[in-house]
Amino acid sequence: KMGGIISQLAFPVPDPEWSRGVLISNPQLLRLETTKKEMIPALHIKTPGSHFTILYSHGNAEDIGISLPYYEVMAQHLKVDVFAYEYVGYSLSALEGAKPSETSCLRSIDAAWRYLVTEAGVDASKIIIFGRSIGSGPAVDLASRKTVKAGARGLDCTRCDRKPFSCPSHSPLHCGGVVLQSPLSSGARAVFSKFISVVGYPFDIFKNYTKVSSIKAQVLIMHGVDDDVVPCQNGRELHALLKRPYEPFWIPNCGHNDIPERESLDYAAKFLAALQAASPPT
Repeated sequence: KMGGIISQLAFPVPDPEWSRGVLISNPQLLRLETTKKEMIPALHIKTPGSHFTILYSHGNAEDIGISLPYYEVMAQHLKVDVFAYEYVGYSLSALEGAKPSETSCLRSIDAAWRYLVTEAGVDASKIIIFGRSIGSGPAVDLASRKTVKAGARGLDCTRCDRKPFSCPSHSPLHCGGVVLQSPLSSGARAVFSKFISVVGYPFDIFKNYTKVSSIKAQVLIMHGVDDDVVPCQNGRELHALLKRPYEPFWIPNCGHNDIPERESLDYAAKFLAALQAASPPT
């Protein structure tokens, strides 16, 4: 029962009809394929002169059509490319009858990563993995892994010695950095408590607290102090487990969905500037 409750709360899919026209008419629309041959949409917003590409995982009650205006602001404000992929079961994927789950979200972000490092030719060190709310689940999972499975179309890396996407140019472990906004420690810990997550461990989803210590890149966490959807304690717990934490941004008088856009993007810009200054010249 607990697993069903968590899943229901985790994936409140918005009406996909709203995004249909927004996405189909967008020239930046791409279609990706997961390892199970599920088709998902993605948007690749490019900014002239950008250094980084943000791989963005959205929150649970939104989709890439709803979030498009934010992606455009983000790209302009941070002077980055933004690659926003969709989860299986959201927007155009939902219109095809697909249903979301934890594992399908992970297949979705893997498809996005494969596209970026192969077809788009983006080096792993130039990719910033960004997850908001439930999007912190696939973001943390990806950033904590050395490899990504080869896709259904056989996209692979010839330098990986038969270990798909494990070389420095392609491995998620070598990403440029990670940003987690309003992240959950796990599905159960966000909804219930730490105790319940231990008792119901097999039914819990997006167990970020078991993975964040494996992330090699530097990680910025931003969280509203008054968040009553994913309590700030989730972000604080994850921050304490990081190997390479950046100074966190605990945002006073803010909840889950009212974090000031400009303040959070300004802080993210500081983080990106620090990462770029610390990276070796190319």
